[in-house]
Amino acid sequence: MKNKHIMIVDDHALFRTGMKMILMQVGEAAGISEACSIKEAFDFSESGVDVILLDIHMPGLNGIAGIKPIRDKFFKVPIIVLSASSDINDMQKAKQLGASGFINKASLAEEMVSSISRVLEGKTCFPDDLNSREYSPKASLGNALTPRQIEVLIYLCEGKSNKLIARELEMSENTVRVHVSAILSTLGAVNRSEAILIAQREGITS
Repeated sequence: MKNKHIMIVDDHALFRTGMKMILMQVGEAAGISEACSIKEAFDFSESGVDVILLDIHMPGLNGIAGIKPIRDKFFKVPIIVLSASSDINDMQKAKQLGASGFINKASLAEEMVSSISRVLEGKTCFPDDLNSREYSPKASLGNALTPRQIEVLIYLCEGKSNKLIARELEMSENTVRVHVSAILSTLGAVNRSEAILIAQREGITS
């Protein structure tokens, strides 16, 4: 990992700090770039990055849904998805979308460095038995939402109020409230915050 520059894309500053220490002290990385979102990651140049560590759950565009735009922007740079879980569906989807690896955030420092080093050598760092493990594709909740509800949901994920959404979509606030209520019901969410988390997890707004 020496002489290599790594980008960490994660919305948790504390995790980025810890990961940076691991990469610099254990992995002896040459440099680290940090981004709190995929949008912020786009400000960096591909020529200055050797591998990207991408968080799987972030506000706005999440890690899984963000693999494609990251690959489009940094098409020669390998991507390793980070996650606090070992969901087989997420692993399979990440691999299908072109990620070079999948690292559990609970892994030991040495394991993380070893996995990243493998990817830098042109290999992958998925579990050896990934292809033999059962994979059950999840039905997308997004299919149950209307195009207009998807639009409203996108603005919800951006933190916009009903008033601002109404202005953006040129509709009344009451109509927005009706759409929000329908979105919560369809997603099985009890409030806007939970609906946003579900949308990010399922990649509905990507």
